[in-house]
Amino acid sequence: MSSDRQSVPVSLPSELVERLDRLVKDGVFGSRSEALRYGARLVVREEHLERLHEQADSEARKDVEERLDRKRVS
Repeated sequence: MSSDRQSVPVSLPSELVERLDRLVKDGVFGSRSEALRYGARLVVREEHLERLHEQADSEARKDVEERLDRKRVS
């Protein structure tokens, strides 16, 4: 990730802000921004993993279909 940063305005429900503030107060994160950056990284990583799983599943299903087709022809 580059050192360039962009500000992204975001509106959150009050309850979520309170919970984030609690995490900052408890020392889990240094600031709200740090917590939100961490959350954004998690979302991106989860989406990437989901796409990888979908691709692997699709390829596995295709492989099984091809193997079954070869067996039928044999």
